[in-house]
Amino acid sequence: MSIFTITGATGSVGKAIVNELLTQGHKVRILSTRKGFDWEDVEVFQWNPKENQIDDSALEGADHLIHLAGATVSKRWTPAYKREINDSRVYTSQVLLDSLNRISNGPSSCVSASAIGFYGTSFTEQFTENSPAASDFLASVTENWERYTRKFASPTRRSVQLRIGIVLDTGAGVLGQLVPLAKAGIASPLGSGKQWTSWIHVQDLARMFIHAATNKLESGPYNAVSSPPLSNRELTMAICKVLRRPMFLPAVPGFVLKLVLGEMATLALMSQNVSNAKVLATGFKFNYTNIETALEDLLK
Repeated sequence: MSIFTITGATGSVGKAIVNELLTQGHKVRILSTRKGFDWEDVEVFQWNPKENQIDDSALEGADHLIHLAGATVSKRWTPAYKREINDSRVYTSQVLLDSLNRISNGPSSCVSASAIGFYGTSFTEQFTENSPAASDFLASVTENWERYTRKFASPTRRSVQLRIGIVLDTGAGVLGQLVPLAKAGIASPLGSGKQWTSWIHVQDLARMFIHAATNKLESGPYNAVSSPPLSNRELTMAICKVLRRPMFLPAVPGFVLKLVLGEMATLALMSQNVSNAKVLATGFKFNYTNIETALEDLLK
């Protein structure tokens, strides 16, 4: 049994990780900004990263840290909110780093969330962990995020960054947006529909975080995506097929998405064919590599 401390535990991915850890018999601690928050079988510690406050005992004696905290990117990107997206990743990471430097018996591994937004967009290139960062907003945020979480590494502590693709989870993320449309018979491809979508089932992602912590993966980035990638049209078709609903045509033009979503339309229109060869080489095995099997599990 190991002791895990988790930030961002109440999000979709965090909940999946906590549930998987408890199922495996590990001890779970979480850092929460909510006073009086209670979670069965989980030890809750307080922090307020905006005010540089943290209960160091959350990390003292822990074996592993999983760091997920950061403002969601699925909210309209006003100039102020774009600063919050970036800054929330910086100040949460810095507060953790300061705490790690203060305590004497801290975790031997830190596994942090990152994103394949690091790579930008391409219809022809396959991205690997050696691909350079792009120059757009998401790439700059992700590159900065990793710059801070890499500082967790020390002679006695590994620091791993999981560059996460499109997470498939019931009622959250992409499925939270598309499933209601599909059930209403109005789901349709976005933009050209040809953009690559590199995806991962939330349970596989939870297992990968634990794998990265407990199997002594070398420090550095690993792509957290299943295989193979799908086009946006194929993903939409698969959702409609599993739900036994027709796919609505024609596709939603890119300019309409930009009018409705502003700069955040980037999330729907970017094309990313991302390799998972590096994490596979560590011995990780996906439970879900077929999109229909993954969707049937989540939408059954």
